[in-house]
Amino acid sequence: MQFFFTDTGAPGIVDEYTTFILVHGHSYHSAVFQKLLPLAAARSVRIICLNRREYPGSTPHTAEELRAYVSGSDQEHIALVDEAGVDLALAVDGIIQQCRLPAAVTLSGWSLGNTFVLAAMASILSLSSETQNRLQSFIKTIILWDPPLGAMGLSKPPQAHVPALHGESITPAARGPAFGKWVTSYFIHGDLSTHDPDQLNFRHPDPSRKDTYADVPPDELRNIVDFSASARCDTILSDPAFTSVLSAVVEKALFNSRIRAAWNGTEVACLYAQENPGTVHFAVWDLERRAEAAEGNAPITFRPAIEGANHFVMWEDPNLTLDELIACTKA
Repeated sequence: MQFFFTDTGAPGIVDEYTTFILVHGHSYHSAVFQKLLPLAAARSVRIICLNRREYPGSTPHTAEELRAYVSGSDQEHIALVDEAGVDLALAVDGIIQQCRLPAAVTLSGWSLGNTFVLAAMASILSLSSETQNRLQSFIKTIILWDPPLGAMGLSKPPQAHVPALHGESITPAARGPAFGKWVTSYFIHGDLSTHDPDQLNFRHPDPSRKDTYADVPPDELRNIVDFSASARCDTILSDPAFTSVLSAVVEKALFNSRIRAAWNGTEVACLYAQENPGTVHFAVWDLERRAEAAEGNAPITFRPAIEGANHFVMWEDPNLTLDELIACTKA
């Protein structure tokens, strides 16, 4: 199993520093984080960006795995996600050793990447004792960054809709670009303090602001996004067939006492942007509710929403993004 990753390297001659290992989301792979990389040394951090399977440089899925994604049984779906979690955990363990990282690693999933980071978190007790001990010792923070409801195993409320992925009027070839325009837009919501889904905007981007990649040349954009990969194995994860599977992963990773005890000393933080689609706010509200109900047994630190930012704040304002990521490690 091979995972492609980029690495800014150690920041200067310091021995102790934080390393961020970033796991990308749907369609937009590790290159989406590229504007963060030149900022790393000045902040005395290291940034490693990993491509998930099916994306450039990493091991593709087998034909049988792709079949199981699309038409597999519930048990096959569970096995796929569990194995993806183990694979990511082992990849992170390998990176820690190969890059000789100090014991101050932050593992962050962005968007759909949260599914895989949580699956890795949930897998901890299935790993060898040596790997368990290394991950427990080295990973100090896990960041859930812009988690959308599909990635968190939540059923869609009546208001929610992602027409670019599931609209019957859109041809398969047009879905990727349509999704790209939707997810890179800005969304103005109602009163978010109410936690009322009716206050969320899922459909109508702010016409006064350009979507993030509106002015990016097509050749450059092709180096950031791979809609063919996401069509094979990412979009299906937000379908009802996977809802219960991903819900169980979230429950196990964040709210199972044995798993959280195994990650003793690792903080969990949630980071999100204010002008995300409503899918992200809905998921964050659910996490807040469940963390509160756990009465301190499943602590999650929620950062204030990043004002004026959309789902691609790392491209629009990389300095602010790195500030926010670093702040998550100080909670």
